[in-house]
Amino acid sequence: MDILSLRLFLRIAALSGVSTAAQDLSLSPASASARLVKLEETVGVRLFNRTTRAVSLTTDGEAFLPYAQQIIETLETGLSAVKGQGAQAEGLLRMTMPGSFGRMYIIPALAEFHARHPLVSLDLRLSDEVLDVVEGAYDLIIRNAPLVDSSLIVRKLASDRRLLVASPAYLELHGAPSTPDDLSEHQCVSLVEATKWKFENGQTVSVPRSFAVNDGEALRKMLEQGMGIGVKSVWNASESLKSGLLVEVMPEFPLVTETSIWLLYLSRRIMAPKVHAMIDFLLERFQPVPPWER
Repeated sequence: MDILSLRLFLRIAALSGVSTAAQDLSLSPASASARLVKLEETVGVRLFNRTTRAVSLTTDGEAFLPYAQQIIETLETGLSAVKGQGAQAEGLLRMTMPGSFGRMYIIPALAEFHARHPLVSLDLRLSDEVLDVVEGAYDLIIRNAPLVDSSLIVRKLASDRRLLVASPAYLELHGAPSTPDDLSEHQCVSLVEATKWKFENGQTVSVPRSFAVNDGEALRKMLEQGMGIGVKSVWNASESLKSGLLVEVMPEFPLVTETSIWLLYLSRRIMAPKVHAMIDFLLERFQPVPPWER
């Protein structure tokens, strides 16, 4: 598998034509077609659907595309390093992140990132599923979870402090609990998988699941409507706390926080400038104090 054939593959995908891509790379159409056939034989799958009128990526071609891009970008970064040149941040950057966090803190910052790095294009996936950086061919993952052993490079972006909260209306109607044991007498709203709440004093309370939901933003809305007491990340509930829609419950009994917000990326000696640029940009925005704690 040679580099020129990979470049040809990328140009065909971008220009939707073999002849156009061949001309762009100063190849004859016959040479380009032969290279494409050889590349497909090497990869072992058909990369393009070809008709007399159009060329389009197959499903396998779409899956192979980000890996080919990574190979070319890594090569160019290495050549720039050898030549002593600072490579410019450019190309497609694929990122995935939790939906709520992305909508609240990443999407609003992207215009500034684009102004600094106009040659970087973005492919963003907002999902609360734990997606695989290698299988998904992601350049960068933002994950809100406990730290686990990984072959990836892990950088902490911010702490994920969590609080027990409720609406003033709920507390006025039902009163506030004095100790964790009192929660058994209250309505509680929890995430489906969060069946136990742990406190720093060593207590663990099985959540009286009056209401359960699988979405963090929906949980916050239910709490704001006075449906019970629940656990919220400060990053998610900060505006509700500032406005008074929610108030902290039992601050003298802080929760154990087992999660943080992490940046994960492939453990490679040479990091593409586009990835380096995004990591630096995010660290600048979230450290030393994240925006929700200011």
